[in-house]
Amino acid sequence: MFDIIIKNTNIVDGSGDPAYLGDIAINGSKIIEIGEIKGSAEIMIDGTNLTTCPGFIDPHSHPDMTFSILPLCHNYVMQGITTAIGGNCGLSQAPIKATSAKPKEGNISFEGLQPTGSKKDISFGKWLKKVERRGISINYVPLVGHNTIRSAVMGEDFKRLATPEEIEAMKELVDEGMKSGAFGFSTGLDYDPSEYCNTEEVIELAKVAKKHGGIYTSHIRHCASQWATNDPDLYGPGVFHGEIEEAWVGKYQGLMEAFKVGKKANIPVQISHFHTMYLVQQPHPEFLDEATAKASLWLIDNANKEGIDVTFDIIVSDTSVYRRNPIVNAFILSGQQKLRWLREFSKQEFTEKLKNQVFRGKIKKLQREGYLNIGSNTKSDPYWMNRFKILTCKNGTYDDKIIGDLAIQLNKEPLDLIFDIIIEDPDVDWLHFDDDRAVNYNTLPIYLNHPRCMPCTDMAVLPTLDFPIENLKKVGTEIPEEFLNYVYIPHAYGMYANYIGRFVRDKGALTLENAIRKATSFVAERFGIKKRGVLKPNYYADILVFDYEKIKMTGDIMNSRQAPNGIEYVLVNGQISYKDKQHTGIKAGEVLKHNSDFK
Repeated sequence: MFDIIIKNTNIVDGSGDPAYLGDIAINGSKIIEIGEIKGSAEIMIDGTNLTTCPGFIDPHSHPDMTFSILPLCHNYVMQGITTAIGGNCGLSQAPIKATSAKPKEGNISFEGLQPTGSKKDISFGKWLKKVERRGISINYVPLVGHNTIRSAVMGEDFKRLATPEEIEAMKELVDEGMKSGAFGFSTGLDYDPSEYCNTEEVIELAKVAKKHGGIYTSHIRHCASQWATNDPDLYGPGVFHGEIEEAWVGKYQGLMEAFKVGKKANIPVQISHFHTMYLVQQPHPEFLDEATAKASLWLIDNANKEGIDVTFDIIVSDTSVYRRNPIVNAFILSGQQKLRWLREFSKQEFTEKLKNQVFRGKIKKLQREGYLNIGSNTKSDPYWMNRFKILTCKNGTYDDKIIGDLAIQLNKEPLDLIFDIIIEDPDVDWLHFDDDRAVNYNTLPIYLNHPRCMPCTDMAVLPTLDFPIENLKKVGTEIPEEFLNYVYIPHAYGMYANYIGRFVRDKGALTLENAIRKATSFVAERFGIKKRGVLKPNYYADILVFDYEKIKMTGDIMNSRQAPNGIEYVLVNGQISYKDKQHTGIKAGEVLKHNSDFK
């Protein structure tokens, strides 16, 4: 007698071996038997014409940013993610010091949901216990983050190199995080406060993670097109602190820095949301994208040949982390230091101000000085206007038009065109659809087929369309209105369905067996997650049952919060968490801890 039997299913076990027909028996949290099973079970799942594989393991995501208020992790579970690695980009939720500065959120920002300091210190271990008490629907693999640690030690005084004493204090926090169960140490070197550190600081902290058998994951420095500045108050993606003649190769230097950390600390390196390393901003033929993709992978190969153990993950999406957004938000909600004065204006006030040429001139001055970043830096990227497409506007003739094309058609400067469109329709929205931080969608198969590549979402836990807002009130957290009304990214709800449905079934870019391996056992092996990522006896029953012919991401840029098709069952630690396109409400996930029994 078993708890669950999945009967007569096509088993892709995650190892990369050929698929085969069989049954899977589960008792408690573990797989007990695989093969032709004669016994009975309390729950029988008919796997006829369905494929069963390990639940997906997301190597680069940010569930810890929001699962304290969304513990059911709907958008993860609905696409078959059963385990997610959080604390990436240097953005772990602990340790927090009573006087610590607020860590910056980067591309995934939900104002008010990041730690803002505390009345008392919160250690990494204490944070993990807090997550365990609340319960979650997926398994959480924690990393301890550099940005959070640097904030805890340096507070608001971070725009400088750390002293030897401060580095020692940071090393103690990394050590505590690793002892408490972190699987590694992460950096987000495009964000403050970590942008102001040097490589030697990162190496010293990575050595501590190495001592505990951890991995080093890096959102590398200078991952976007750069504008050089010596202004210490200007920071974030698109800003280069260094010699002006080196700015155009900043991204390449960032990758070399990650390799140096791996070599000097003798630690495995995971490059987060890998980017094409060679900038080709002007219009160009598709074969040039293919060439830059292959050249970027050549850098990974060379590092491995030199004995640096490097792997990487990529976002399988045609918009990377970019989403539909009101154009006005690019200005009045900007996190850029030099644009924060615009935050004092409401949408209506800003629209009215744009009718004044003097006001426009102040913004244009920032553009000329390289301070205007509206997703792309309008100075460092001379073709920024070709990265934005109007989606919906009261003037329907603008719909689906690229800003650069419209500017030529209407004989206007691109920035003036944007201001005029906002005046005509303050609610107009656009899509940032092409950026040098992203991997070109057409070249994704080149990256995915590389033996050191794995897919990732780079997403937080997000609400679904039917999310009951009253649940937020139960946890006693003040939730910003923009979080509830946020325009989300479709791949946050269906990236893995897109990965299998489009790139395996439709494009034939990978075999199903290899694609599943890259999203399961390869990630588990890389991060040291034991007894997960493969379907075999005595392994944890994190399982996805799906219809290979139907699996598909259904959301799009206009309607993102959609459950994918073809996901029939999702099991986490032997419990059915998703069936009939509905979350069952079970919080069967575990906080996994490095070098502990429960992995």
